[in-house]
Amino acid sequence: MKSKILLCIFFFLFLVTPSAYSQENVQTKQINHNVHTWNGLLTTHRLSDNWGVTADFIIRRDDFLKEPGFYFARLGGGYWFNDNVSVSGAYGNLWLYRPQLRDKNFTLEYRFDQQLIVASSLWKFNVTQRFRIESRWREIVEGDQTMGRTFSERIRYLYTFRLPISKKPNVPQLMFSNEVLLQFGKHIVNNPLDQIRLFVGIRQSLGKGVAYDFGYFPIYQQTGAGNVYNLNHTMRLLFYFSTNKSKLDNHNLQMEEQE
Repeated sequence: MKSKILLCIFFFLFLVTPSAYSQENVQTKQINHNVHTWNGLLTTHRLSDNWGVTADFIIRRDDFLKEPGFYFARLGGGYWFNDNVSVSGAYGNLWLYRPQLRDKNFTLEYRFDQQLIVASSLWKFNVTQRFRIESRWREIVEGDQTMGRTFSERIRYLYTFRLPISKKPNVPQLMFSNEVLLQFGKHIVNNPLDQIRLFVGIRQSLGKGVAYDFGYFPIYQQTGAGNVYNLNHTMRLLFYFSTNKSKLDNHNLQMEEQE
C-alpha cells in the first residue's frame, strides 16, 4: 500500500510540475537564462539514536564561476524517531550579492525553518520526501539602496529518487529530484509559486560517512515583477558528511539545502 501511494504521488507531481511550468511560460513576457554553479558541504552529527545536529554551508556563483551569487550558512538540531523518519529545526543566514547597491555588496536574509523527512523504498528506488516550512526576513532593495525588511513564509516539498545500479558501495547511484516552493506574505503578490527545482545526476558514497552528489540542477523562478522569469541552468556539487554515535546511518536523510 505504501509503495502504491508513493507511486501515485510521484506521477501526480511529475505531471503537474511540467504543466505548471508550461502555463507560466504562456504568460511569460521575459525569460532570463542564467548559468550558475552550486557547491556546498552538508553535515549531520548524530549524538545518539534520537538526537543530532546539522550544519550546512552553500556557495552559489553566477555566470558559471565569474560572479558571486550568494553564501548560505545553516545550523540546527533534529530528532530521529527511527531509521526513516526525522524532524528538525534550524536557523540560517543568506548573503545575497547585490552589485547595484551603493553602500554594500550583499543583502542579508534571516531564516528559521522546520522540516519533516521521510525515507522509504519503492521497488529498487530509495525514496526521500522532505516537507519544510521557512520563515524569512529579507532586506528590500529599491534602486541602489535597501529600504528595511520584509517578512514572508515559504512552503517546500522535495522528493528524491535514488537508484542503485550495483551492489558495490563505490558505484554511484542514479538520482532524480524535484522540489516545489510556494511563498506567502504581504509583499508576495505576483509570484506565490516561487520556484520549481529539478535535479538529475548521481549520488556516490565515499565511505566513512562521506558522500557527494553531482549533476544538472535547472531552477525555474518567477520574480516579484510577475512578468519576468529566471531559468537558471546550474551545475551542482554537494558533499555530505556524517558522524554517527548511534547504530543508524542516516547521512542520506540530510538532503540538499537550497536558497
